[in-house]
Amino acid sequence: MRLAVICFTRGGAGWCRKLVEGFRELGAECEGYVPVRFFSGGMAGLPGLYPLEEPAGEWTGRQFKRADGLVYIGAAGIAVRAAAPFLRDKMTDPAIVVMDEAGRHAVSLLSGHVGGANRLARMVAAICGAEPVITTATDVRGKTAIDVWAAERGLAVGDRKQLRQVAAAFLEDRPVGFFSDFPLPDPEPEGCIREKEGERNVWLTIRTSPGPEDGVLCRLVREGRILKLIPPLLTLGIGCRKGVPGERIRQMAEGILTQAGLERLAVARLASIDRKKGEEGICELAREWKVPFVTYPAEELEQITKPVAESAFVRQVTGTGNVCERAALAGAGEGGRLLVGKQAGAGVTVAVASGIWDGRKRG
Repeated sequence: MRLAVICFTRGGAGWCRKLVEGFRELGAECEGYVPVRFFSGGMAGLPGLYPLEEPAGEWTGRQFKRADGLVYIGAAGIAVRAAAPFLRDKMTDPAIVVMDEAGRHAVSLLSGHVGGANRLARMVAAICGAEPVITTATDVRGKTAIDVWAAERGLAVGDRKQLRQVAAAFLEDRPVGFFSDFPLPDPEPEGCIREKEGERNVWLTIRTSPGPEDGVLCRLVREGRILKLIPPLLTLGIGCRKGVPGERIRQMAEGILTQAGLERLAVARLASIDRKKGEEGICELAREWKVPFVTYPAEELEQITKPVAESAFVRQVTGTGNVCERAALAGAGEGGRLLVGKQAGAGVTVAVASGIWDGRKRG
């Protein structure tokens, strides 16, 4: 967790120092910024404390690109005005918490659920002896926050409109059905009815659509009454000729996923042989999809014992008889299985493997 703390007064400087020290003791990566005129000699050289030499708005823009959470010590209005130009989406914006300079209240201001501001406000309050102020309806009323339940398990949300409708159903005590393609390691969200239709419904899946055998799900999808939550289980193993454009690799990958009926949001990583580590086309796709690109030496790929389509030519060039299938299985981890075997075209090869979902969010 990367945190950044900013203060604006002499009184806030002491709290800034206390928060930086407290969060670092908890193992967080935390930096604190104090206006130059209040940056006393005792602060110089302390780990994570820096003099603030830019306006709050510029500081905020810089931190939005790198931090998971921002803490403002001062008036809430300052934080609102500083953050407003950079706000995009509650699913991606950092958590924002405001604490008054007297250290009385820590307010969860923005991104309370998915961003973690509610949790961050409680942590700030615990360090400073303040009162956490949480205003999200589900927390105030003790109801399930489906976006938090999903985020804690690393699940992607398929449709924001459906998310709002399911959240409203929880708040209003209307029945929410819960369907899952995977065994659940822990109970479904409180208030859900397992494998039964509700007024609104949740479907945990990596499929783009249900099959003919899934009669109830097919109808719920047609009626627009289902929210998909998607676990990041898929590894795309990719091989390509040197210099193949990222656009061509993306088109190939998207086409294969579509044909296989697999959700793009289920892709957890791209994988290949280590000699492709700097291949710009694959790196470009990883950046676009915001997933890691992992590579393996030929010797490690050779240790994959599951059947793959071998090529003598590929082995002669790379040291292993199949790059994309072996890389996909390596990325999927123990228990992974190949969903789509090697598909080739336009100088690109792609295979898809699925890992096992255990309900835990991956780092």
